Amino acid sequence: YIYRYIFVKKIPFNKLYVEPHPYLPFIYKKKFRGPQSTKLNYPIHSNYYAANLTTNNLRFFNGPNGDRDIIIPKPKNLIRITCIGASTTGTYLSLNNNNFSYPLELEKILKSKTDKNIEVNNCGQGGYNSADLLVRFLLQIVDTKPDYLIIYHAYNDIRSYLTPNFHSDYSHSRKNLGEIYWKFLIGSKIPDVPLNFINYLKNKWLPSNHRHSLIEVISKGKFNPKLNFHSGLKIYERNIQSMIDLCIKNKIKVVLCTYCFYLHKEIKSSSLHNLYKKIVIEENKVMKKLAKKNKVKLVDCFANISREDSNFVDSVHFTPKGMKLLSRNISKAIKI
Repeated sequence: YIYRYIFVKKIPFNKLYVEPHPYLPFIYKKKFRGPQSTKLNYPIHSNYYAANLTTNNLRFFNGPNGDRDIIIPKPKNLIRITCIGASTTGTYLSLNNNNFSYPLELEKILKSKTDKNIEVNNCGQGGYNSADLLVRFLLQIVDTKPDYLIIYHAYNDIRSYLTPNFHSDYSHSRKNLGEIYWKFLIGSKIPDVPLNFINYLKNKWLPSNHRHSLIEVISKGKFNPKLNFHSGLKIYERNIQSMIDLCIKNKIKVVLCTYCFYLHKEIKSSSLHNLYKKIVIEENKVMKKLAKKNKVKLVDCFANISREDSNFVDSVHFTPKGMKLLSRNISKAIKI
């Protein structure tokens, strides 16, 4: 299917809110104001905006405005619940000046059930795969000493599964933002030309808006949907298991979730999207296997959230209604 090209307006280099990191492909800048709210070009719903947020002390968008800090050491008598994943966790939608994310909705549900001091933190990062989540959890998130870790993640590893010359550290398919950060600097200095074709070429070779090109510029290798993805699934399982092991060692309760994929009418006949759904279902089987093996909670979101337009803005990202359904399902696995 075909989308109308959306003109990509450049962002001044000093206003980019991502930067290189020595052990991750990229990371948000600390205590940094994100870009102004813009209308989002989702295929199912076009009435949502990206929220205008500021990052917190740990470089995440967390809390109602993004800037709520995660205090270390953890305050006494605080029940800390941490949500990790990629954009389906980290994404905020804005509608009528109200910001929505699934961790925000989960916090509301849990606080309505008790007078205890509860904090649900959003440690999701759009664009991350399971290897990135593992590194971030090991080097940073575990130090926040959460009582619960919610893992809602799939989909983003698939590109690495289906890139030739597979390596278990994903070095065959990923590179560091630092390798091409200079392109954003040069791209930001080139004036916007109000011609879509010129704008497309400029952003392809010299990107200047990371909201539209970040994943492309940190990817390498030629994607091949005909490759066998099972070697990748084993590494996905290893990465999730490693996080579970670290949680068990640190007495953190784990909640694993199956992942939702919606073949809406615009993509239901797409062979590529059907392949992605097939692989996501296999990733969900891994989650079920790991939950049983480690005797941790499993929330079967794929089975419990209906695939309909009112719940999704595209194949994987939720509307506020979908976020509330996801949160309601997850909340049942948390005993407070």
